[in-house]
Amino acid sequence: MSISIAQSRQQLSALIAAAQLQPQIITKRNTPVAVLVSADYFERSEAAVKPAAETFYSQLLRLRETYAPQDDTGLVGVMTASRHSAWQRANAFADPA
Repeated sequence: MSISIAQSRQQLSALIAAAQLQPQIITKRNTPVAVLVSADYFERSEAAVKPAAETFYSQLLRLRETYAPQDDTGLVGVMTASRHSAWQRANAFADPA
């Protein structure tokens, strides 16, 4: 069911009762802006989404550990010993002072 914001203000008790049966869409100028659902429906939805997010995160951590680089090859911004010594050399093109 769809109801405007103005109507929802006037019929809040009826809207809450209807939300116990099915989600109620609240519109503003015929555009959906909110959905009113029962507390039970909301809790079930939250419970369904939370494990999926935790599973994704645990899989991401496992992949990160499995495929962690053994050295700094291919990593941007890593200063190796040979690069560091190259930066310490005198500039061959600079005028001697």
